[in-house]
Amino acid sequence: MAQSNFSVRFWGVRGSYAVSHRGALKYGGNTSCVEVIAGKHQIIFDAGTGIIGLGKELVKNDESPISLNLFLSHTHHDHLSGFYFFDPLFDKRNRINIFGPGSGKRSLAETLRVAMEPALFPIGLDRLDAKKSIWSLLGREGIELRDNRQAPRITKAVSHRDNNNQHPIILSHSSPAHPNGVILYRVFFQGKSLVYATDLEETPGGNPDVIEFARDADLLIHDAQYLESEYTSAANPRKGWGHSTVESATVVAKKAGVKRLVLFHHEPTHDDGCIDQILKLARQRFTSTTAAAEGMVISL
Repeated sequence: MAQSNFSVRFWGVRGSYAVSHRGALKYGGNTSCVEVIAGKHQIIFDAGTGIIGLGKELVKNDESPISLNLFLSHTHHDHLSGFYFFDPLFDKRNRINIFGPGSGKRSLAETLRVAMEPALFPIGLDRLDAKKSIWSLLGREGIELRDNRQAPRITKAVSHRDNNNQHPIILSHSSPAHPNGVILYRVFFQGKSLVYATDLEETPGGNPDVIEFARDADLLIHDAQYLESEYTSAANPRKGWGHSTVESATVVAKKAGVKRLVLFHHEPTHDDGCIDQILKLARQRFTSTTAAAEGMVISL
């Protein structure tokens, strides 16, 4: 677990599918999962295969009930494939708030239930014994995490300028820049903030709404799956697949005035050497850049 009052730890950094080979040892091969510690609160972004290791760490040598908050950016398989194997969900003493995209047509709870139908998974959602509260988000919500025994307070249209708070507040932003949409999140705590912006395809010059949402953040975790040459490849173009290039991630970071950029959602065919070169390229464009790696901890 991360050690400071406001910190981030990466448990899964890959996009699309998990990989396991020697060429992925430095940066890791699990799909998306990011843990944030904000005071006494534990926040998890996405439930790719990286959440499996996080779950095992949480229950190891810990006999007390666990309270945590899971935020899903969307429910495509690579961001949900570890959900069913997250150990804290199987203990009835634990309390878990789950947030993610949902609407009147289909709530997040219904989506999760469908994902665990017998044709797709051997047990259903109701077999996960933890006390689960599942919240559907549309975007433009402000979620205040209060005492772990209290339900979160959810309001609309919270200003992200008012961030000098003692309890973490998470703002949501819905974007159409991924097939079927995606939710971006911004965490505010004690005067600092981080943005989790994965699985979005930036337009040339960056999406204005994303730039504004990330304005002046201390840390921006941004999708950077492709190189520009891959995105525009004549043989196999990735345009329209819902992911950003490394180059566009640096453009957004620069225009938003963030303090630090983390390249995230690495292309699974990129080995460690390739990501090393991508990082060098990114730093030429935005100096304060790092590439997400499993186990990496950043304190804010």
